[in-house]
Parts: sequence; structure tokens; C-alpha cells
Amino acid sequence: MTHLFRFTSLSVSSALLLTTTLAPAIAQDLSILSTGTLRIEQQSPNGIFGSWTLIKPGNIHHTGNTQGEDIPELQEGHYTLIADPPHGAQGFIHVFNHENLAISEARPQASFDIQEGDAFRIVIEYMFSRVGTVSVNSDPPGMAFKMIGPNGEIYEGITPESYLKASEGQYTVDFAEIEGCITPKRNSLLLTKDGRINFSMTIKCDVLAKVKERLTPEHQKFVTVTIDKAQVTLRDVPQSAWFAAHVFAAAKLGIISGYKDDDGNPTGLYGPEDPVTVAQLAKIAHRIGGIVEGSREPKNPKARLEWFSPFVASAEEHGWTIFNDATIDPFRPATRGEVLVTLLQVLDVPLKWPKGSLFTDVSVRTSFASAIETAAADGVVSGHTDSEGKALGTFGPEEP
Repeated sequence: MTHLFRFTSLSVSSALLLTTTLAPAIAQDLSILSTGTLRIEQQSPNGIFGSWTLIKPGNIHHTGNTQGEDIPELQEGHYTLIADPPHGAQGFIHVFNHENLAISEARPQASFDIQEGDAFRIVIEYMFSRVGTVSVNSDPPGMAFKMIGPNGEIYEGITPESYLKASEGQYTVDFAEIEGCITPKRNSLLLTKDGRINFSMTIKCDVLAKVKERLTPEHQKFVTVTIDKAQVTLRDVPQSAWFAAHVFAAAKLGIISGYKDDDGNPTGLYGPEDPVTVAQLAKIAHRIGGIVEGSREPKNPKARLEWFSPFVASAEEHGWTIFNDATIDPFRPATRGEVLVTLLQVLDVPLKWPKGSLFTDVSVRTSFASAIETAAADGVVSGHTDSEGKALGTFGPEEP
């Protein structure tokens, strides 16, 4: 019993001594518990992203390459983010704390300090400046192909096809096998800045006539564009239509993408006769101006919890004229005058004083008359015409 009593006494004493000794270490551990949050996002006009490395206190490295990643448990201290842009791109870093812009770097690196209660969001924005043009052709046209680019991106389409503003680097093309013909060899070419490469294949075999018969008439009659790296034929945009070339160019530049279903898949419809809504105008303006939309909640209650919320919120923040009215209905068609004043403002085009003499339905008191007459003077718009193309002298500023 005596030995047992002494053993117990020693255990209690040792425990007290151990607790006293570890107290500073426990306090130190408590100081490194989660104090802030961080989200890292990558934004790119063509969906191609690079990788990044976050250097935490204690020289701990955390890497990622996804479009967005949340890092919730962070201790106080100094952090550095280093981005590795994809081929042909420049990287810019914007650091937000509680949605307030704290740092903006015109380089792929930024350093910042996290304190208790901070909520950081870092946007890595890529701009592709070292780009060129890649074309894929075949004789006869209409052949399927698969192309792999320098950043691992995959392009699948039907010839003929061209890719503007493609990243510089190595491209490899495989044409689809044709039954009864020799399988085309894999071809690889190097694209340099401002350069142009062309992949071409000529089919010569006994079944060539059958191959031509199998060509899809749809690809010959309607405009085919690349949307999200996939070939999409716009079944309501005939190649013979006056607007076909403009729709094709706008799709190539990523300004428009046509309608999508609930799962985000292209439906093959563009809707050339559909009025452009105020919400669609907000997105188009951002794409034309190369402006990255924000993540704030819009002041306009009708624009909240909608697909276009970030575009309207960003338009409000930039002070674009028609979006200064927080009661504007984003679902209604935008007028011709509203479209012009928004696009000219986004592109920072100086407006001329209106004279009220260009169109009979546009006076100096007409809403957005300055934008209308400036666009007309620059040859952007020309007003209504009759069936023979003769000017009628009207513009229709309130028309959709």
C-alpha cells in the first residue's frame, strides 16, 4: 500500500510538472488556429488555366491548378502567391479582402498579410498575348479531327476550321480514320507569336465518292463555330444570311455563345431574331470590353440570384449609364439606344454633342442621342433601310 501511495503521488506531481512545462507550447499551438479564409480563382478568356503556389508562414507550400479552390484554415502571417501562367499568357493578380480590392499586380505574384477575421479572395487573370492562328483543312472538307494544344487543351471539330488567338506552342492533329482509306498520319507543327500554321489533308482513295456523300449537309448550309472547345452548328444562322459573318466573328472572340440548356450544353440555336435583353447586354458588354465580372450582389433586386447577377453587379460598380438605375428590368429587351450607349461607354469612346439632324426620329432630347449620332458618324450604325437598301432616315432609338 505504501509503494502504491508513493507511486500515485509521483504520478500526480509528474502530471502537474508536465502540464506546467507544456503550457507555453499549448498556448503557441492555440495561436496558429484558423484565423482567416482564402479563395483562389483563375480566370481566362478561353478556359485555359495555369497553376499556382501559395507560400504560407513557415515556408509551407500549397499548390493548385483548378479554376477555384477554397483554403479555409489559415493562421496569421505573411503569404505569397506565385502563378505559373499557361503557354502564351501573361498573369495578373488581384487580391480582395472582404470583396474590397487590396492589391492589384500586373505580374503573376503578390504578397499579403492575413490577420484574424480576414476573408481573402485572389483572382488570377490570364491574358493571352503570345498567340497566333491555327487552321485545319481537308480535301474534301467535312472531315473530323482531334487537335491537342500546348497547354493540354483538346480541340475536336470538322474541317475547315480556324482558331484565332491560339496560344503559341506545339499543336498535334489526328484526322479520323476513314474506312477503306489509308489512315492519315499524325501531324505536328509549332505556332509562334503572331504566326499562322495550317494542317491540311487530302484524301485520295476508291471510297472518296462515298466519303463526300457522307458529309453532313448541315455543316455546308449553316454557320459552325467553336463553343467551349466543341464544334456547334447554329441551325438558325444560314451561311447565306447577311449577319452570318458577324455571328461567326463574335463567337470566335467569345462574345456570344448561343443558347444553352439547363445543363450548360449548347442547343445549336443563336436566336438572330430574338431581342437582346438588358441582362444579355451586360454580359456582352463585359466580353467586348475584356472586363472580368465581380462577385458582389447587385443593387438591383431583380438581378439577384440569376445567372447574370455578377455582370449586372459589375456594370453597376463601373457606373455604366443604364445600370445606374437599380430598378431597370434585366429581363426586358434593351433598346437600340441603350445598346449603343453601353458599348460606347465600355470601349471608352468619346461622345459627340448631338445635333438632331442625322435621323428624323432622333432629336437632341432623345435618350442617348449623343451615343446614337456618334455611332452613326463612325459608321457603326446606319439606321433603317427599305427592301432595296435605301436609307429611310430613321433609327428607331426605342426599338429592341
